Order: sequence, then C-alpha cells, then structure tokens
Amino acid sequence: MPKAEYAVAYFTEMGIGCRRDPLEANVWYVRAADDGNETAKQRLAIIRQAASGASGMPMTKGEARSKELAGKDKGVFRHVMGRFTG
Repeated sequence: MPKAEYAVAYFTEMGIGCRRDPLEANVWYVRAADDGNETAKQRLAIIRQAASGASGMPMTKGEARSKELAGKDKGVFRHVMGRFTG
C-alpha cells in the first residue's frame, strides 16, 4: 500500500489526472512515509527544506519523469523524497 500512497501523493502534487494540491499531496506523502516508503520520506525532506528556504527545491514534472524512467527497470520510482514537518 505505501507505493500506491506515494503514487497518489506524486500525482496530486504534480496535478496528474487531478487538480494540483500540494497540501493534499503532503497528506499522502506522510501516509506513505509512515507506512515505510523511503522515496516518500526523501520527498518530504526536500519539501521541508524548500519550505524553510533551503536549496532542496521540489522537482518539476520533467525532472520527476526522468528519474522515474531511469529507475523503471527496477519497478520503483526513483524520485528524491523526504518528510515535511511544517
């Protein structure tokens, strides 16, 4: 289930098949991270850094898609993820 929760978070963050909603995406990233999804944990850390003004900015659709395709042979999204605390 964590992989599906991560997918919902990513699609919601990027507005794929739905309206873009970063706050709702965060809810799903937290669920996925709490259920053990490492990429969700990494994505939330990047979001936290961006919210605090640090250099770790969220990925664009193109960057995320490139990372996904690069890791596709292993069947896992290879996006950099982290944990949002704000």
